[in-house]
Amino acid sequence: MSERTDRGPADALRLSEDTARAFLESASEGIVVSDESGRILLVNAKTEEMFGYARAELLGRRVELLIPSRFRESHAGHRAAYAAAPRVRPMGQGRELLARRKDGTEIPVEVSLSFVRGPDGLRVIAFVIDISERLAFQRAARQADKLAALGTLSAGLAHEINNPIGIISSRVEVMLLEGKSGALPPEMRADLEVILRHARRVSAITQGLLSFARQSSGARAPVDLSRVAQELLPLVQKELDRAEIKVEASLETDLPPILADANAIGQVLLNLMTNARSAMSEGGRLRVETSRAAGGRSVRLVVTDTGPGIPPEILPRIFDPFFTTKPDGTGLGLAISHGIVDDHGGTVDVHSEPGKGTTFILTFPALAARAEGRR
Repeated sequence: MSERTDRGPADALRLSEDTARAFLESASEGIVVSDESGRILLVNAKTEEMFGYARAELLGRRVELLIPSRFRESHAGHRAAYAAAPRVRPMGQGRELLARRKDGTEIPVEVSLSFVRGPDGLRVIAFVIDISERLAFQRAARQADKLAALGTLSAGLAHEINNPIGIISSRVEVMLLEGKSGALPPEMRADLEVILRHARRVSAITQGLLSFARQSSGARAPVDLSRVAQELLPLVQKELDRAEIKVEASLETDLPPILADANAIGQVLLNLMTNARSAMSEGGRLRVETSRAAGGRSVRLVVTDTGPGIPPEILPRIFDPFFTTKPDGTGLGLAISHGIVDDHGGTVDVHSEPGKGTTFILTFPALAARAEGRR
């Protein structure tokens, strides 16, 4: 009996430690425990997964390793201030926090801080949540609401503009035809040509508005994304050759079909390639790829250029209707493309870094996955 009594507390302690370890490792958020100097003492499995480091690579290192380099100096000051007056609180309340993975990519996070005091001093506990998916969902929801409201307005506006601009264009064309005999002074003829050119530009904008309002109204059928790309690439090859842009294609064969309007999907791809060509004014490389994703349940179309990239302050706005950085742009191309992809149940992701080009990733549900979802 006495032997069992002596062993009981040790067994209970071991069980308690095992239970605490199990809770730590199964936590859905990253947990990082550090000392007063910011040296990492303990991390869980989710932290390894989130940041891409093996546990051994983190232990003993400063927590600043997990923070973008431009924020490390200021973070060290915040850390010291927290150690002097620790309390349970969210970190960086009211502003976006960024963490840095091992591969250098940055992810938005939420961090809550807690602490314990023990015989070895203060231990700071950071609970870290990757909120990339949440922010992407929120952005998509805001974009969908914005596009829906603007689509209704755009349709009405385009119809109202089309009639008078059509009349203006027709009358100017007639005047120019009648003036071919020399009845019009050269200065007047030049003015009429300017009016006609700008009237046609207004007409193109209204057609864009109508496309934006309709998104994709064509019939849906099984579509092979690789085939769409194969048919479209030769149409832009000469223009890209003239711009000294080398085209690379990696199109997967036997790609699962998607349910789509092939013309609308072609319009999206053409718009992305046209934008890439405009970005690479001094030449470069354009790569178009198709592939399976999520075990064949999704299909991806990826367009990558080696242009100057999109500045971070502009990136969140590129799908906004009428937002453009081009002197002669309408700001509708990417908005229409985003709407078409969304209308097909797909998603658009953009990765860009100044000086390193831009990548657009379009992901569509495969036809078979759609059918399974309806059952």
